[in-house]
Amino acid sequence: MKKKPTVRSLKKKLDTIFAKHIRLRDGINGEGQCITCGEILPLSELDAGHFRSRRFNSTRYDERNVQLQCHHCNRYNSGEPFQFGLALDKKYGEGTALELIQKSHQLKQWAIPELQDLIEYYKEATDGR
Repeated sequence: MKKKPTVRSLKKKLDTIFAKHIRLRDGINGEGQCITCGEILPLSELDAGHFRSRRFNSTRYDERNVQLQCHHCNRYNSGEPFQFGLALDKKYGEGTALELIQKSHQLKQWAIPELQDLIEYYKEATDGR
C-alpha cells in the first residue's frame, strides 16, 4: 500500500522542483548572476535564494521572492536582505520588496491538492530543460 503524501513531504518535493525552475529561469548557458552581489557563477554555485524566508508560506513559492543568489550571500551573509530588496525593486518595480514583506505576513495553509498542482506545473515547466 502506497503511503499518502503529507503537506510536509510535498513542500520538500516542491522546494526541489521550484529551485530547479528558478535556476533555469535565470540561468544562461549554465551560468547566472547573484541578485545581491552581482557575481556571475556556474549555476551549481548559486542557490534559489528567498528574500522572505521559506517559513513564510504566502511568499514561499512567489517567483518574485526567489532569485539566484551565490552561496556566500545566501548562506553566510543571511541572504543580504537589504541588497536583495533593492534589487527586487529594480527588477520588478519600486515597492516590490515592501509588497513581498507585507504578503509574507498573510497566513497561508497549504493544502495537499494545491501542492500537487504546483509540483505538476513546475515539473512541466522544467521538463526537457
